[in-house]
Amino acid sequence: MDLEVALYPVVEALAPHSLSDGLMNSLAHELAQLLESPSRSFGQLQNTIDSFKLKIPYSPDSVVRWQKLINVMQLLFGIERKENVIRYLSTFQSMIMENSTIPSPDMDRNHGIALNMNGLDGNDKLLSPIKPLSLQAESFENLDKFSDRRSLLSSQKGYALSREYNSVSLQMLSNQYYFRMISEEDILKVISYTLLATMTELFPLEFNKISIPKEVTNSESGLLHLIFEAVLLYQNLKLKVDEQKRKNVSPMKKALLVQVESALQNYVKVVNSLSVFARVDSLKQLYYEFYDQIIVLRFHYRYMENFEETSGDLFLTKFNDLQSHGDVLIRKICAEIFKNILSLYYEYLIDWLTMGKLEATYQEFFIINYDSEDPLPFKLVKNKIPKFIPISVANEIFIIGKTFLLLSKYCKELHWTNEISKKYSFKYQQFGHNVQLTDFYSVVHSHYEEMVKFTNRTLLHKFHYKQVLYTLKDILLMGKSDLIDVLIEKAQNILTMPSASLSGYRLTRFLQEAVQQSSMRNLLNKSDKNFVINGLDARILDLGHGSLGWDVFTLDYLIDIPLSIVINVNRNNGKKEYLRIFNFLWRFKKNNFFYNREWLKSNHLIRNFRKMDRHGPLIKDLTSKLSKVNILRNQMQHFSQKLEAFCFRSIIDKNFQEFEHKVIITSSIDEATAYDDDDDEQGTKNLQAVRLRNGVLMLDGILRPRSSRSPLLSNILQATATTENFCREPNIDELDSLHDGFLRKILLHKLLNSSSEQTTIGGLSGQPYSSSSIILLNIAFEFITFQSALNDVAHELFILLNLDAQPQLGVLLSRFNSVLRDLVPRYKLFKDSLKVFIKDLKMDGDDELCNLSRFLR
Repeated sequence: MDLEVALYPVVEALAPHSLSDGLMNSLAHELAQLLESPSRSFGQLQNTIDSFKLKIPYSPDSVVRWQKLINVMQLLFGIERKENVIRYLSTFQSMIMENSTIPSPDMDRNHGIALNMNGLDGNDKLLSPIKPLSLQAESFENLDKFSDRRSLLSSQKGYALSREYNSVSLQMLSNQYYFRMISEEDILKVISYTLLATMTELFPLEFNKISIPKEVTNSESGLLHLIFEAVLLYQNLKLKVDEQKRKNVSPMKKALLVQVESALQNYVKVVNSLSVFARVDSLKQLYYEFYDQIIVLRFHYRYMENFEETSGDLFLTKFNDLQSHGDVLIRKICAEIFKNILSLYYEYLIDWLTMGKLEATYQEFFIINYDSEDPLPFKLVKNKIPKFIPISVANEIFIIGKTFLLLSKYCKELHWTNEISKKYSFKYQQFGHNVQLTDFYSVVHSHYEEMVKFTNRTLLHKFHYKQVLYTLKDILLMGKSDLIDVLIEKAQNILTMPSASLSGYRLTRFLQEAVQQSSMRNLLNKSDKNFVINGLDARILDLGHGSLGWDVFTLDYLIDIPLSIVINVNRNNGKKEYLRIFNFLWRFKKNNFFYNREWLKSNHLIRNFRKMDRHGPLIKDLTSKLSKVNILRNQMQHFSQKLEAFCFRSIIDKNFQEFEHKVIITSSIDEATAYDDDDDEQGTKNLQAVRLRNGVLMLDGILRPRSSRSPLLSNILQATATTENFCREPNIDELDSLHDGFLRKILLHKLLNSSSEQTTIGGLSGQPYSSSSIILLNIAFEFITFQSALNDVAHELFILLNLDAQPQLGVLLSRFNSVLRDLVPRYKLFKDSLKVFIKDLKMDGDDELCNLSRFLR
């Protein structure tokens, strides 16, 4: 106990009554500090008492009281330890209480004496004890005397306690204040009706409002506020459930409404059981019994607030997260709800996995069907994937349903898709409502691998996926340019005609003849029944009036479903990458054709001129000039050939090999491992026997080795298939993405990129490399045009010289020199532009472009 606290009742009892409460506190504080001081003295005590004497009026009674206080303090100065001083003060206080009397109720409260001082006046032992009395009882007789007592009330207004006063119970004292209050028994009689949202006289009820009478104590009112939360929650939930049941909601949200209804019914059962069996006898016990119900209703009310705005899949994710909640009750509720709505979400999954169906998903599934002309207009929405489903598994689920539709609808593999649908429907249905997600993911993975393998094999062998890719490279990307050369040779006459007069039929006929006379004839009359080569087509671009056939002619390759899903060539609203690449390479082929044609014409003219015996100096001058122009043309042709070779080898072929490694290598393994003995036997039957010229009969084709009968080959294939690069085959989306990436890499190359956002600008010219290369090709074509005009004039000169037509010779010579003067600046412009282009490539910092700059010098 603190010394000041123990000293205060004694100071209050001995000090004059005229001393105010504030001065009493100050006096007790200063006397306590004096007792705790090691250098205390009587003089300090006297000075402290004298300072307080001056603050109250003089009276004989106050003189006596000040002296008694001084005597007690002198006794306390003789006690060394603080603990003994406190014990002495406690004993002194108890003696004062024994000699006090209860003030009369009729006594004036402003002048009543708090303590009876007669006991102190007549008992010298209280004022001058020889030593502090022991607080330990010496016998059973004085045990009661030293028992624990209540502290003396610190008021001079007469509130001292006594044994007689302590005999009155607290209930008797408080009855006069509580006789008008409503008893707890009366509240318990009617509260069960209120808990069921039924109107009672004691607790008037409105929606979201319950009136608690004023005649209820604060403690009971606080309990009623806590208990009646259940009523308000019950009202709101019941109203929300009734509203939503009249609307068209998804099955998952209907399951949530059923769950809320079940919670409300359980709440009613609890209320009825408490009222029928009288299980509670106090509001505290009622709140304890209702605590779990309040938590349950509060939890349901919280997520029902946003019921309309929240979709079923978001509820699924939310309750899955709350299954790890710290509250056991919440965790139990969420586990039950999650189990119920997961079984409905599982039906969405099964319909998509086994039939590719997206019917009545209420936009709660992570796969949607968007309005589009695409053959498979489905999209994976990543932000709608539940968190408990990994992204990789969700992607496999998406691919399974999409591939199922591809095989059944477009590949016409109805038997196989029907069988695999039955197979995995049985596996998925085995899980029932108790879906174990890890086991489900394992089945999905095996389902995915089986679908992908069969799809790739179907695309390879039924729709000739690999042969189509090679054909696109050989024709549209000019991997085998002999077809283009033959086509240009045959169609050169109509290509010089205006675009308005071009005939698509004639172009198609020329294309067919070019195929038959080029290396592409190997694709004719094969087992694919010309499936691959039949996709090739000739087109005329719509570039406006005045264009020539050279400007509007292009080749196209028509791909139908299902190959068009994995090879983007001519889709609607596509970027037409093949068309852009072909048109760029077509410039090289066009220039090269004119290079060769004018070279042949020029050589033919030079030989003819040299055969003439007359006009020796003139012939020598003409042949010299034609030869020099040929040299200039030859330099331009070398530039075109070098740039064309770089574009094909370092851009097109390089990227195609990377693409081929990602796609074709996987396909070859599928060819080696997917075929069993039955497939081998069937393949052998399909091979036809042919007779060679020497009479030997042999199979027309190559037999595939049977891995089941070749242990060594089987082990090699199995070991290879286990590696990371070969164990996973690309699905249809990945095939499409790989092909798009292949074309994108070609078009994003610095030399071909014409995009305004990612174009590389030359450091010296300030223009994109693609623009610089096209400008150089256009300048070279202008040069060839002038050379063609020069050869025409030279041919006319040759005729006139043979005819000895002297009057017209001067005019032709003038025209010859005029064309020559126009031709030379084109060459100079070409050389200057080429130097700038080479410097741009060298300044780029790219090793590949730096090597090209050295190659073009």
